[in-house]
Amino acid sequence: MTRLTVKYECKAYKIYEAANKYKDKDVIAIAYESRNHGTLHRLYTLGSVARYAMDNCECPVSAIKIAKERGQALHWANLKSSMLTSHERPQQIAFMQEHGDEIKFHGKTFKIVSTPNNNISLKLIAVWS
Repeated sequence: MTRLTVKYECKAYKIYEAANKYKDKDVIAIAYESRNHGTLHRLYTLGSVARYAMDNCECPVSAIKIAKERGQALHWANLKSSMLTSHERPQQIAFMQEHGDEIKFHGKTFKIVSTPNNNISLKLIAVWS
């Protein structure tokens, strides 16, 4: 078992060094500089059409076919929202990445690309086996 290095930790989340491979629902963190609070992190959840279809009791093969026909992305990263609660919550786990990093997800290599409104997209670079 590989030990991961903790890059940042607070009550809400713990960020480890970048992983080698990712799966659906893994969370990545990208650091940014805020004007008043120094370095903060935006958290993104990785997702795919296939996993979304399976989670909703639908056929992943037909979901992928429909998404391709409509020209939609098959893989994505959603910005995680944050919330204040009146009760204790478990600490979230994330992995540190930067814009321009290459990640392995679902048998493919993607580049993390910055998009408007503090979002990111996954640009397909290569398919590996």
